[in-house]
Amino acid sequence: MRKPWKKYSIALLAVLLVVYVLGVNFPHSSVLAHKICSSWVAAKNEVFYYEHYNQLDDHNVALAADYVAPQGTADKVPVLMYHYIVPQKYNTEPNNNSIINLESFEQDMKYLHDHNYHTATLQQLEQYVNEQITLPENTVVISFDDGYQNNIIYAYPIMKKYGFHATMFVVGSKIQEKTQKFNPSRTSYVSRAEMKASADVFEYNSHTYDLHFKAPLHCGDDYAAGMDPDRFMADDHIMREQAGINTPYFAYPFGDFRMQMIYALKQSGYRMAFTVHQGFVRPGDDPLKLKRLTVISSTNIGELLHLEHDPDGSAPVAF
Repeated sequence: MRKPWKKYSIALLAVLLVVYVLGVNFPHSSVLAHKICSSWVAAKNEVFYYEHYNQLDDHNVALAADYVAPQGTADKVPVLMYHYIVPQKYNTEPNNNSIINLESFEQDMKYLHDHNYHTATLQQLEQYVNEQITLPENTVVISFDDGYQNNIIYAYPIMKKYGFHATMFVVGSKIQEKTQKFNPSRTSYVSRAEMKASADVFEYNSHTYDLHFKAPLHCGDDYAAGMDPDRFMADDHIMREQAGINTPYFAYPFGDFRMQMIYALKQSGYRMAFTVHQGFVRPGDDPLKLKRLTVISSTNIGELLHLEHDPDGSAPVAF
């Protein structure tokens, strides 16, 4: 555990002051000014952390390293991440890693079925992370981001055939009041009627109400709009009230997050949140920084699921 905030306050505030004084003497367009601004932001983030570390670091950090799975149970759980599904003949962006060919997705699901995989709910995953339950050795979580209608048209019947469960992180403002006529060549989003009809396979969770876009946050750089805690708090209220998505589970748009957003999530009652950092979920992991595994059309699902360690690198930006 880090030392108390008060022991660091004078040093951190001194850093902030020095960075600020240096920053005002350089034009904002210069590379040096950007570096100074970034240092200023990093120092402010450090101050925020020390002010709130008790609320930010209340999970069992020792558990993940010390956990030994009982025989026949999972020592780690892969959370597979999908976005947009389309038949290969309609895929006009084959190099876009957020688009997976339907044929590849179907092969993935067949592999899971043929190898006796169990699909866990997010509630079960939460209990697993908190070491309240064990999960079968072959356990996987299937997730979809954004709320595309093609997930219902293509993925739903395949998963229903195999008896699988999945979660869809929806952008609340994209939910359609009336079901659209489906066109595989056009981007469309799930309707309320489709959500209700697919509840035997999908659970629906939050991807913000309307913050799935980039916006300047600091130093002239663009980040996911939800990283602004004030924006997020207002947006989340609308998500729960208007979209009716009242859930403790969240996926970060574009995978962007920082301490201030994690704090805002906790204040709003969220208990688990998913990044696009590549890796498995283990007991004792920080429940608001959970990793996932990106699946693309060329992925060998068997090799991905049997990696001994978390893969290096980050996932591609969300579609």
